[in-house]
Amino acid sequence: MGKNELKISEIMKFSRHDHMNDMQLLLMYLDMGKYQEAKECILEKTSEMQQFAMLQRLGLPKTEEWLMMLDWKYPVFNSRLCCDIASEVTLPRIDAMLVGYLESLVKTVMSSIDQYAECTVMINVVITALTWSIQLSFSDIQGVSFHAAEDSDLLTIEILNESEQCTVILSGKLGGL
Repeated sequence: MGKNELKISEIMKFSRHDHMNDMQLLLMYLDMGKYQEAKECILEKTSEMQQFAMLQRLGLPKTEEWLMMLDWKYPVFNSRLCCDIASEVTLPRIDAMLVGYLESLVKTVMSSIDQYAECTVMINVVITALTWSIQLSFSDIQGVSFHAAEDSDLLTIEILNESEQCTVILSGKLGGL
């Protein structure tokens, strides 16, 4: 993961900070008698943790780690993860390739956005018995020129530039390789 690799102590610090913020928000809602908001906060965090648990089914440990730590390594991003993983990706040689491309992708995005703004990234991971796909949709950006590595038997990259959003889809086939 190179220069931006996090140490375990840093990971624990970020995790404690995030959990403390969540607890303080929950306590604030309860103190104010906003029980519905408190309930929604709990449900949102529970759903988020379920998505992280499902991501661990991916079978690509470096990619899983990179996706889970995106917000911590690059605080300008606010990611939302959605997973639908029916089977494990059994292509260990693609793991480092994916992380390398994801690293270069976020660095390209970071160079084109206001470093004091927050860029929302919707991450959708879908794995079926025959295909895999990791989709990153960056909001509030447009006209960013991404490098799409050449397609291979392992990885296809599709880039969709829409108004105020850019989506990058990394995908491939399973089973027949």
